[in-house]
Amino acid sequence: MKVLGAILIFFAFCVLPAYAIDEGTAQGILAINDEKIMLTHSYAHFHDNAEGLLDRSAELRIVISDREIPHESLRGIVFLPVEDMARENRVRGLLMQLDPSDQNKVLVTLLKQPSSPGHSLMTLTLSVTGQKLFKKLLLSNVRVTGEMEYADTRKEGDQDLPRLTYDVKFSAPLFRELPVTADLRGDEAQNSPQAIIYREKINALKRGDFEEVKRLSSERANRRDTAMLARMDDQTKKAFAAEAAADMEQSLKLIKRVVVRGESAVIIFSEKHWATFVHEGGRWKTGD
Repeated sequence: MKVLGAILIFFAFCVLPAYAIDEGTAQGILAINDEKIMLTHSYAHFHDNAEGLLDRSAELRIVISDREIPHESLRGIVFLPVEDMARENRVRGLLMQLDPSDQNKVLVTLLKQPSSPGHSLMTLTLSVTGQKLFKKLLLSNVRVTGEMEYADTRKEGDQDLPRLTYDVKFSAPLFRELPVTADLRGDEAQNSPQAIIYREKINALKRGDFEEVKRLSSERANRRDTAMLARMDDQTKKAFAAEAAADMEQSLKLIKRVVVRGESAVIIFSEKHWATFVHEGGRWKTGD
């Protein structure tokens, strides 16, 4: 029965439907210490892991939020755009990540601006045996519907490790990662547009040319880098740039694949080391 269930789940996610376009809804409350947040929107996204970089064979992502967000903010490998939005206080709620064939182990990320800049978002790994983690989770080819609750057993929390409680029902249209449009190896990978941009960025970092680095980087990367560099003096910036350039130059020798999905791409150096790219403003730019 386990094998049959896994086959049915795999089949459901592999059929290519038209995207469901109706809005995802949620009903529930997220309590963070004494603060209560009404959850009103939901989103679901399936990543096929064609790059082989995730810790699971495939990944279902569910966001339950207090406001509308772009469904594209769930795309990517790790460090998703929706997490940046939470750090910038542009969304509050929950991000759930799981293998669709194993619904009893879920990584839950609290989407809430950290108490201090540079701090990580709070994450919980929830796992159960002999019972269901979700009160309900129904997966179809176009929609994900579910109910889930969680209550922190601590009497109180603090800003850095808040006490977390939620009880929510949701129904979300299911979107998918864009299909792979190119999978390059060998000389094709080394001479790809992404590798060329990567080399240009290395040279700009070596020169300490931060304006050129900015031009070669995506809008998302520039927002992150601007906040980080603002905390450094000029000498520290130059030292940081030189160290980054040296590390990136070593990586160039290790390129195994370049996987392109339309206007996004990743250079893969190893299972744990890669660099992302996006096509913005008519050219490829680094996303890291």
